[in-house]
Amino acid sequence: MQAPLGMCFRLLEAVERYPSWCGEFIREVSSVERGDDGRPLRAHVVVYVAQSPFGKRFEFDATIRTEPPRRVYLGRLPSSQDDRDRFSLSWSLTEEGERTHIGLEFAAAVSFLPSALPLPGVGDLIGGALLDAAARELGGSPTPGSRAASS
Repeated sequence: MQAPLGMCFRLLEAVERYPSWCGEFIREVSSVERGDDGRPLRAHVVVYVAQSPFGKRFEFDATIRTEPPRRVYLGRLPSSQDDRDRFSLSWSLTEEGERTHIGLEFAAAVSFLPSALPLPGVGDLIGGALLDAAARELGGSPTPGSRAASS
């Protein structure tokens, strides 16, 4: 990205603003709990996946971890001990001169979807769309080599 590291980190750390720039997937972030330092720790999240044949709207509580100015992690908190559903976004930032490389690891799994029934490309589509949305919000386009990995 043609944006400084700090600016990129501030965008990704401000989880309550995700719906304004990546609302195609992250529809709502509410009830943000913050630590004494003001950084987000927990929130309620609503995700929308138009490509899912098994439900489009997914609602969950999430934990948020930040490592300024290099990482932002948002991950679904289990609702019970046997809850195997997961959703996580793990953003990483690397300074490259006046540019910032943003990487994204996206992972999601739902217990009602058998692992023998893959949905090819959906994770890559979502990860790529989130990276593109971040680039647009920062006033540019992804740096060559920016990538989204999904599982």
